[in-house]
Amino acid sequence: MKVLVLGMPRTGTQSLADALERLGIAPVYHMREVGKNRDQALWLEALEAKFEGRGEPFDRERFDQILGSYEALADYPAAIFASELMSAYPEASIILSVRHSEDAWLASMESTLWHAHTHQPTPNPSAMTPLADTYHRYCWGDDLPRNGLAAYRAHNESVRELAEHRGGKFLEYAPGDGWAPLCEFLGVREGDVPTEPFPRSDDWAEYKRMVEAEKEKEKITT
Repeated sequence: MKVLVLGMPRTGTQSLADALERLGIAPVYHMREVGKNRDQALWLEALEAKFEGRGEPFDRERFDQILGSYEALADYPAAIFASELMSAYPEASIILSVRHSEDAWLASMESTLWHAHTHQPTPNPSAMTPLADTYHRYCWGDDLPRNGLAAYRAHNESVRELAEHRGGKFLEYAPGDGWAPLCEFLGVREGDVPTEPFPRSDDWAEYKRMVEAEKEKEKITT
C-alpha cells in the first residue's frame, strides 16, 4: 500500500483516485470497487467490529482480504477506518482530501449520497443498501443535515492528529489544487508531471443534476 486518501466522500476522492492511477499508483480502491468485488459483507463486518465491538477489529491481515492487491485507496467505506488503516499500513503516505468550503461539502452530500439514502425504494434491491444504511447510521447518526458538518470537522481533525502523531508524509488536498502539490508530495520528477487537465471524475454527476433540477421545479410550482 502506497497511498491512503482518507478524506470523506464528496471531497474529490474519485478524481484523486484517477490522478493517482495516471501517475502509476494503481490500482486504487474506491467506493466503486466495493460492489464490483462484492466486498459489502467484509466492510459490514469491519464496521460492526469498530462501532459495536462485535468480533475483532480489522488489522492488516483482515484489510488485506479486501485491499491486498491495491496500491492506494480513497473514499468510503475505507476512509471510515483512518486510524486502523494508518496502523495496518505504516509504509503508506497519507492524503486528507477536503473541500475549500465545508458548506459546499454538505450541499454536495445532501444532493447525492443523502438524497439517494432518503429517497430509496422500500425494499431497496441494491446489494449496496445494507452497507450504505449502516455507514449513514454510524457516521452521522442517520441525520446528515443535522450532524454532517460536525462529523466532517471531527473526521478531518482526527486524520490530521493521527497523521501528525504517526509521522511520515502527509498532504491536505482540495479539488482545484491541481497536479503540482500532488506530484511534489509523491516525488514525481518535474518532467513527468502530466500536462493534461487534472481528472474531474464524478459518478454522481448525473444524479446531482437530476436532484438540482427537481429542486428548481419545486421552486417554480410553489
